[in-house]
Amino acid sequence: MGRRLLAVALWLAVLVPSQVLGADLARFFATVHTLHGRFTQTVRDHRGRVVSRGHGQIWLKRPGRFRWDYTTPYREQIVGRGRSVWLYDPGLAQATHYSASAALGRTPALLLAGDGHLKGLFSVRTLASHGGLQWIRLEPRGRGQGFRWIRIGYRGAHIHRIIVEDAMDQTTDIRLHGLRWNMRLPASTFRFRPPPHTAIVYQ
Repeated sequence: MGRRLLAVALWLAVLVPSQVLGADLARFFATVHTLHGRFTQTVRDHRGRVVSRGHGQIWLKRPGRFRWDYTTPYREQIVGRGRSVWLYDPGLAQATHYSASAALGRTPALLLAGDGHLKGLFSVRTLASHGGLQWIRLEPRGRGQGFRWIRIGYRGAHIHRIIVEDAMDQTTDIRLHGLRWNMRLPASTFRFRPPPHTAIVYQ
């Protein structure tokens, strides 16, 4: 699954208007302003076979900032700040810059603008609890977003799991661990400067 789709999931987890998601997640958006922890990621194909596994660290700051550092299976970094996203691959010595609209379609732009029209873009429904978590499911209305649905699993006011299915029937299952909330995160956490001799690609 493309890293841009993971950025979609992050943007939604950080920016979806709380009134759409119910009382428990409303408390998350009302009380959690920063977050830092570890993640594990498992990608499966349409038959349920594991395609890849990875892990790393995640930082979030509402509104609209996140950093996603992969340490395995290879190093990679995604940094989102405002209306831009950087994808950095040190193995290729390449950094790709996307505007929010180019990277993720029109959805993030509307979310970032805070116009509250999420239900016009997504079908949002509550799912049955399982695995000790409560779940919601977001499905895009119309085509062109690159994914079929996103499920967010939470307990109380804290998000613990995000699952994304893409248009090729691959699913990416992200589990969050060792989370800390509302610590001070310096602005430099979400600032990306390409290292020397890095190839820059603008999309």
